[in-house]
Amino acid sequence: MKTRVFGIMSLALLASASVASAQSFTYVSTSSAPSTLVGGAGPDGRPFGAAAWSGTSELMMDGKKVMSNFTCVSMTQPNNAKVFDQHMICNGGDAGGTWTSTWGCAGAQATGMSCWGHLQGLTGGYAKRIGVISGSGKGTMQTGSGQWNP
Repeated sequence: MKTRVFGIMSLALLASASVASAQSFTYVSTSSAPSTLVGGAGPDGRPFGAAAWSGTSELMMDGKKVMSNFTCVSMTQPNNAKVFDQHMICNGGDAGGTWTSTWGCAGAQATGMSCWGHLQGLTGGYAKRIGVISGSGKGTMQTGSGQWNP
């Protein structure tokens, strides 16, 4: 089952969250192979299921590099009832605090996938902040951008 989805994104949330203005960032993430897979082939032969994995991200914001870790879970959506091919939720953190992100993804990880999501700060400099994030990639590498609102 090839449900390995973006372990990228939740990553990007890494910015130096102490500034009281909107903060734009870019990121590059590397994901590990899924640690858990659930599902199989549906009646039509198409794969379905869920996967969990972790990874690391390198973020560039305000000319500074920030490293973070993340853990994600994704689940494919049924062909007859979907807006996105997969939904994903990730938790991440760095020296500045922790966050969670929710995503909708289109495409397949094997051939290329694009995702868009919402950031929700949990602790530290990210607490009570929200933002947006997007990314694309193939295999274990993803790149993208986002913005934390004040």
